[in-house]
Amino acid sequence: MGLAASQARLLSLTARQHTVEHRAQYLQAQKLRLANDSDRVYEKYINALDATQIETRTYDKEGKVHWLEGSYNNLMRYTADDKSAGNVYYVQDINDGKLYMPQEVCKAYNDSGEDLFNFLDGMNIRYIKDVHTDEYIEAQKVVEEDIRKGWNIKPYDTDFTSEYTYLKGVVSNPPKSNLYNAANALFSIAAYTQNAQSGAYLPSNGSYLTELRTNINTLKGTEYYNGSVQTILDYVSNFNIAEIFDNPNNVQNLVAINQPNKDIYIYYDKETEDAKTDEADKQVIDDLTKLKLLLNGGQYKLNNTGILTGILNATDATDIYSETIKNTISTFNGCTNIGDVLQEIGNNIKSAEIEKAREAAQADLDTFLTSKGYDQETVETNLANYKQYCDDVVTFNSQSKDTHTEYHDPDKGPYYERIFYAIKSAGGCKEINDANAKSSTWVTSMIKNAQVVLATFDEDTNEIDNITASSNPGLREVSNDQEIMNADSEYEAEMAAIDSKDTKYSTELNQLEEERSAIQTEIDSLKQIAKDNIASTFKLFT
Repeated sequence: MGLAASQARLLSLTARQHTVEHRAQYLQAQKLRLANDSDRVYEKYINALDATQIETRTYDKEGKVHWLEGSYNNLMRYTADDKSAGNVYYVQDINDGKLYMPQEVCKAYNDSGEDLFNFLDGMNIRYIKDVHTDEYIEAQKVVEEDIRKGWNIKPYDTDFTSEYTYLKGVVSNPPKSNLYNAANALFSIAAYTQNAQSGAYLPSNGSYLTELRTNINTLKGTEYYNGSVQTILDYVSNFNIAEIFDNPNNVQNLVAINQPNKDIYIYYDKETEDAKTDEADKQVIDDLTKLKLLLNGGQYKLNNTGILTGILNATDATDIYSETIKNTISTFNGCTNIGDVLQEIGNNIKSAEIEKAREAAQADLDTFLTSKGYDQETVETNLANYKQYCDDVVTFNSQSKDTHTEYHDPDKGPYYERIFYAIKSAGGCKEINDANAKSSTWVTSMIKNAQVVLATFDEDTNEIDNITASSNPGLREVSNDQEIMNADSEYEAEMAAIDSKDTKYSTELNQLEEERSAIQTEIDSLKQIAKDNIASTFKLFT
């Protein structure tokens, strides 16, 4: 009976041992599942941290920048009231290149036969075709008004117009008389020489004083040769520079020799007649110096070596004008020397001669007009009107002849025109449903799955250009902070549950291991007892 009981106990323990081992295997499998769950939760958490969303830039009425979630509708500005306040981004299928469009746009395009205006009609866009620019229309109206007034008809034949134009030009710029030219030369020489200092253009060859006298002789015997003018002109004509140095009141230690038909020489710092022939101290009084002495009141000075040089300041001057000449100069307003007076005389004669020539030219013009039966005012008006018409035609012809489509809604019309050409450039369109068009994640998900790309339309080249959010200033990729917080919380909760289960499974495994060890010890003991019993039994029979 003892042996039978031991065998029964052994069988029971063996069965229990199998149950414990089976349970341990189950728990090990569950712990392995927990490891897989942990990896899955961690990957989900990392994906949440890496997740970004496209946003598109727009502007409010004050011009402030706002960023909108990158749904299809926002990228296309399809639902925006102001379609001009922000860039339009198209969603293009990678496989066939077509653009995703709402159902109504797809229908309008597919029904249009690729004709813009059929498409616009299908979208209920109001427009006017072939409209010129405002500048073109305004210039056209001006020409039409000129024609209405009759300005487009050439008022006179070519011969009359040419002759009138020539005679009127003569009135405006009559030919110069000899007296004008003489007075102008008188003015020019006096003005230029009077201001000539070192480096002046006028040469010292004796010609300019002679030319001055020649021009004065031309004026003598004319209506201008009288009174104070005559006195001044006679003084210049008879001016003898040698007389300056013959007057001891004008010079000190200077001796002049005026040889007939030769230059005047000055010997400086000479107190005796014997020194007059010292060639080393001889200085020629050239043309420029003579003119300075004449025009500026005989002002002169000696340099530090005694050489006669340019014009003195008034405080340093030695004035050679006689009292009579000084009084005559004062009769000319504002003049202080002969140079000033000659300039005023020249100007006055020039003005008088031009006026006389202009009056004569006007008389010729009047005679011509009378012979043709016209008056100048009418001719001027008619020619001016015809010229204005010609100018207006030139202005009109310079305007661009290009036309454009004028839209009733200046924001909405161009928007759909660009959409039409973008679709045409892409080779067609495909429909997007309302749910996906409104979704904030559909576009991002499609881009990450390499199903679509974002694109812009270049109106200059009529081409679609692919872009990325990082390469376009109107787009950006942002993280969703709220979703990251939710992911943090969810990760912590799921990992805590996994850790709890893992701890529980480990505890159970430890308990099973202890139970298995106890069972194994008892089994080993029972086996030893059975072995000993068998040995004792056979020992009796031996």
